[in-house]
Amino acid sequence: MAKDEHDERQIRCRRLGHVVYFSYCRAPGRETPCPKIADCWFEKFDVAEFLRTHYTDDEINEILEPPKPKMATLVELIQQAQERAKRQEKEGGAGTAEGKGGRGK
Repeated sequence: MAKDEHDERQIRCRRLGHVVYFSYCRAPGRETPCPKIADCWFEKFDVAEFLRTHYTDDEINEILEPPKPKMATLVELIQQAQERAKRQEKEGGAGTAEGKGGRGK
């Protein structure tokens, strides 16, 4: 089975709310398929076999891994920003409002 064999098939995307080709689900702006690919396409063709044929077990596990909750992602982003700010303070304010001639606090 060629990787692009099903690319012309169409289905309504539950995430986007409109019709998409399988080619989009297979590579939605990144190298790995959409995490919902198995849920959306299992009634149209043997998508599990497609995944087994074209991806390793580790890749399939990564593809099908549920996304992190949005709150966890937000907390991680806040922590990263706080760490960046601390590093910049230690470096003498470079990149902060104070270090760029801004008003600061």
